[in-house]
Amino acid sequence: MRLSCRDSKTASTMRLATASVILAGTLLCAVPAAAEPEGFNRTNLRFNRWFLAHILEPTARGYNVVMPKWGQRRVVSFMANLEGPRDIVNSLGQAKMKRAGVHTGRFVVNTTVGVAGFFDVADKWLHWNASPETMSETFGVWGIPPGTYLIFPVIGEFCTRSFVGWLGDGVLNPLSWIPDAPFAAATAGAYVLRTVNLVAQGMPSPRAPEGEWVAYEQSRFDFPPYEVGRDNFFKDEAERVAD
Repeated sequence: MRLSCRDSKTASTMRLATASVILAGTLLCAVPAAAEPEGFNRTNLRFNRWFLAHILEPTARGYNVVMPKWGQRRVVSFMANLEGPRDIVNSLGQAKMKRAGVHTGRFVVNTTVGVAGFFDVADKWLHWNASPETMSETFGVWGIPPGTYLIFPVIGEFCTRSFVGWLGDGVLNPLSWIPDAPFAAATAGAYVLRTVNLVAQGMPSPRAPEGEWVAYEQSRFDFPPYEVGRDNFFKDEAERVAD
């Protein structure tokens, strides 16, 4: 069977993305952790807090007005279903066969009966639930250390291991398989929507009592110090690898 030009292009893109992740993972194993770029991290942390306050949060306020809480929950379910292949592959990579089976069942049921994942019927009707699994956790189970703490503009905090894993997880997202789509465009768009939706979910409904909005305004930009955020990040990484 011969591939069409479109199929060939899509296959080549997938091979390139997969090879890039494998190469990055190999380098991750081979290169020791570098010194923490604290100045770089602190600069990006200040930018990210500014971006949240002046760009992301105002955008989410408008989104919160036009998208009801019911719709926001549907977006959460849809985005979670897109992570099904990631959860399946990484469960297998960690030899968690039962969890891989649960994730496979969830993905099949929610994609079909749940209307492309907008409804989590696997949880509601069948009580099928399992913790998510990422490539960073798989690397951790394989004994690869977390590496250096990094904060990037907009996309946030990572360690070396989790950043490489995040790129690998992106290859497993079904949106990255769309034929002829610009490289990473669909997954990037989904990332933006998911982030805006997440911020909006933390807000009260536009018709909520004033007291709820006052409480939100008082707590919305309550950030931990840099050192505390870093320690919490590594603690969370360790707990998820141990799960």
